[in-house]
Amino acid sequence: MNKRNLFFLPVLLLLCLTALPTLAQDQPELNCPAFADSPTDVRVSYYMGEGAAFFAASQLTRATNSFSCIIEQIDSSYVSAYLSRAIVYTQRRDYELALADYNSAINRDSSSVAAYNNRGIVYAAMQDYERALADFNQVLTLDSNNTTGYINRGVIYALQSSFDEAIADLESAIDISNIENVIDTLLDPDRPSDAPRPEYDTDDAQAYAILGIIYSARSLANYQDYLLLTGASADQRIQSAAGALQSRFNFELRLDDGTWLLAADFTPGDQ
Repeated sequence: MNKRNLFFLPVLLLLCLTALPTLAQDQPELNCPAFADSPTDVRVSYYMGEGAAFFAASQLTRATNSFSCIIEQIDSSYVSAYLSRAIVYTQRRDYELALADYNSAINRDSSSVAAYNNRGIVYAAMQDYERALADFNQVLTLDSNNTTGYINRGVIYALQSSFDEAIADLESAIDISNIENVIDTLLDPDRPSDAPRPEYDTDDAQAYAILGIIYSARSLANYQDYLLLTGASADQRIQSAAGALQSRFNFELRLDDGTWLLAADFTPGDQ
């Protein structure tokens, strides 16, 4: 998976606002005059580019219209248009509309890793973790070396307090990416100070950050189990450590909405 091509969204979807109501916006009547007499592929290419540009400029209604031009007037079988419009709907928190488009994409291409991955993110934003887990499982069925799938499934496992499974998935992502070899290179005491940095995808480093968060969550759960068992006789030092971790975790590393940790897998035009 070439994650360097993920130019349409930030690598991490910031979907922390799931408690907000869906944003209802009236869609204007579609007007798709560009290259009206040109071949289908030319028109599709134009409106895909236009939609991506509108999205980058945060003009979400216009971006929706561009992708809708493809779906409703030019080529209703073009999977990337559904994926693109679903991304816009997700950004607007119109989750039901996003799911409908991802379903349409999957119906047209059941091998679309991006569709399953990004639909899983939407399910997670809706706190439907079982369906999210099923989609990330499907990602890994289609591509057993998909590091994004392992990272996202690990986040869902963590949200379900399945910490061992979460850690195993994050470690799988690290192993597949070979990012540990980069760390060994950077820490090599014989490495010249002026040596160029090795080339690697910095997105792969995300697995380490999430792994640290999951370890903190498991540690907090262990502290809470200890305090439950010992009650008033609990060691005060452990009580203090548990309180400090609880405070830091709630402020910085909370998993009550883990969707901000999930990584998008979307490359317009490659589906």
